[in-house]
Amino acid sequence: MKQSKDKEITINDAIIGLKQLDDPVFGSLSYKKPANKNTTITVKADGRIIKTPLKQIELAVFKLDAKTYGFFWKNTFLYDKNYKYWDKRIYKLASHDLKPNFLRKAIAK
Repeated sequence: MKQSKDKEITINDAIIGLKQLDDPVFGSLSYKKPANKNTTITVKADGRIIKTPLKQIELAVFKLDAKTYGFFWKNTFLYDKNYKYWDKRIYKLASHDLKPNFLRKAIAK
């Protein structure tokens, strides 16, 4: 997850389920803070760019750091430190390991 001066957040390696698509997509998503359910999210996946409100995301799964997974679900940001469980499940779904978006130091700040 990268944060620039204008408070734009980019999550690079994610699995994203959108209400308007039948299957999840693999790619990146970005948005400007502060975010709410109507905040426009930009999803870049499979050679296309989709701009949609946050409320259209059914589920987004990404790796915050080497030991923590993050989720957008029901317009809420959640995280789970059970990385062994998620590493195994995500690898089965995506056939690759998701790359971390945050360094451990960034979370501690």
